[in-house]
Amino acid sequence: MAVQLTIPYETLVELIEQLPEAEQDDLLERLTRRKQQPLTAEEWIQEFNAAVLSVEVNEAPSIRREDWYDDDGR
Repeated sequence: MAVQLTIPYETLVELIEQLPEAEQDDLLERLTRRKQQPLTAEEWIQEFNAAVLSVEVNEAPSIRREDWYDDDGR
């Protein structure tokens, strides 16, 4: 979801910090409430894909117990 801001993000943060504490709390509550709404299937997939790591595995994990736990399995 792309947001079209007419002001830089840093400016927005500075403006929010200038709000009275009660209004900052209200804003935080609104954002939290908005985030608690159930995600649509498309939103869930987008968040899932954003969390997927694209790091190459250097080597396949061993199937031997000794390699994992450094003991003889007894």
